[in-house]
Amino acid sequence: MTVCAPVVLVLMAVCASVANCASYKTIRTPSGPVKGISVQNRDQLVYQYRNIPYAKPPVGDLRLRKPVPFGGWTNVLDATSFGPSCIQDRKYVSATLQNREMSEDCLQLNVYTPSNASPTNKKSVMIWIHGGGYVAGQATLYDASPLANIGDVIVVTVNYRLGLLGFLSTMDDSSLGNYGLWDQLLAIQWVKQNIAAFGGDSDSVTLFGESAGSMSVALHALNPQNQGLFQRVIGESGPANSVLALSLEAKNISRGYGIFLTCIHANDISVDSAGLVQCLREKPASEILRAQMNLDVKKYTKYNIPLKDAPVVDGDLIKSFPEDVMANISSAGSNFFRSLDAMFGNTDAEGSLLIDLGIESLEAEYNFNASLFIPTRILCDVLSPVFSKDFFNGNKAVAVAICQRYRSNNIVEQSRNVINMYTDGVMVAPTVSTLNCHSSPGLTMGRNTYQFMFTKVTKTMDNRPSWFVGAGHGLELRYLFKFDGATNNVDRLLSLIMTTYWTNFAKNGSPNGPGLPYWPRYDPIGGLYQRLDSNISPEYHVTLDRVQFWNQYLPSLVKNTPNVVVG
Repeated sequence: MTVCAPVVLVLMAVCASVANCASYKTIRTPSGPVKGISVQNRDQLVYQYRNIPYAKPPVGDLRLRKPVPFGGWTNVLDATSFGPSCIQDRKYVSATLQNREMSEDCLQLNVYTPSNASPTNKKSVMIWIHGGGYVAGQATLYDASPLANIGDVIVVTVNYRLGLLGFLSTMDDSSLGNYGLWDQLLAIQWVKQNIAAFGGDSDSVTLFGESAGSMSVALHALNPQNQGLFQRVIGESGPANSVLALSLEAKNISRGYGIFLTCIHANDISVDSAGLVQCLREKPASEILRAQMNLDVKKYTKYNIPLKDAPVVDGDLIKSFPEDVMANISSAGSNFFRSLDAMFGNTDAEGSLLIDLGIESLEAEYNFNASLFIPTRILCDVLSPVFSKDFFNGNKAVAVAICQRYRSNNIVEQSRNVINMYTDGVMVAPTVSTLNCHSSPGLTMGRNTYQFMFTKVTKTMDNRPSWFVGAGHGLELRYLFKFDGATNNVDRLLSLIMTTYWTNFAKNGSPNGPGLPYWPRYDPIGGLYQRLDSNISPEYHVTLDRVQFWNQYLPSLVKNTPNVVVG
């Protein structure tokens, strides 16, 4: 037995050979003793503490309620194997996972530490919130060993409830919703209380996430009650003011679930919310999942714009719409947000989400083949009115303007313009608005603001139509986590640089460091951002004319045009 520090109980190596050595390390946390396992990464050891519970199983009467802290334990917790994913469609549970089980008892987290981390050698901490449209994903898919090893930081990856179980809201006290966000917050609080035992600095914490995970991060960053829990945020492809971030149809969707699961009748004029929620608590998890997978979403959301299961303004965790919080520069939420260092960015073809989430229903309904092209009629007669409805209350002038801005007589260009429309309106324009709020001159509170645009296209991209160009939604993740996406020296170098950028930011509030291409700070006037590609370079104002169309022209059009609603 080797004692390395006061909190270390046991450091034991069991070697089958010199080349194959698994070592185990047990530490004492405020919650209880935890036994982790070492994994080799780039000739260095990273300790992984897997499947650590931070909340009691949210089952039975705890279903559709805020999470309850797990509490402590006395015996050594075996944290050498990954736990199950939260309940979701099986197709989203990767075949590469060590544990492909699903369970409601899924509120666990994983901690990745450099081998030299200790209470006397503290490391900055990064907390990863995975994406997946609030209905899919799991912490264990994201092997954070490279971040921990290369960046010399501690990384925590978190499971949280998804879909109906994570976000059902009746918009009253029976079920306010946002349970998945409350799960994340409890995990963040667990890190604050326990991470020092792993060698983490609880006063140097960065939240980072992608897609729905990024939206979650941004929502937490607008909540002033989180003061002191984290100091920095990184948002990849998901600002809080995106139309995807919140549900506006939660009450109707909860009714739809109730009808599907025979908790209420379709002809009921009013709904007993308390009775509905109690009925849902009594349903088997398999029935809950069946409803989540099969509910006819077209009644509530067109082509997953916005998402079906998502956070809501509950007056508790989310008190106001994000755009209103950011616009009110004197609000506590805006002040808290600007007290944090922030990095936000996108891929240049975020509109791949339209292909991934909504194109099949569009093809079936309007009889076209997106693998060949997306016709102008889909842009002008279908998507433009949908975007007008979700962004600008159905203003007909907006629908016409979107159609005119993105239409083309060339079918290839037309198809790409549809992707650009989604990229711009759903992701990039609201990201720029978020960055402008954070970096407003005289209001930055001395914090740093950075923007990136990931444009690297790889041969390992998922199957896309031949006309599709650009880096699709989520492609940057292959360069940050151990997805084996870096297949050549150019990719490996980009992965190394990005990993160093991200972890430098987590440690210092700036991505810059020796030997790295310089990344200038963002401000609304210069609009400098870092283009992440084979050749990394700063550039000015990402897709300026397209962003101005969404952030300036359309709001002005609405202000000066009578609201004739799209029929």
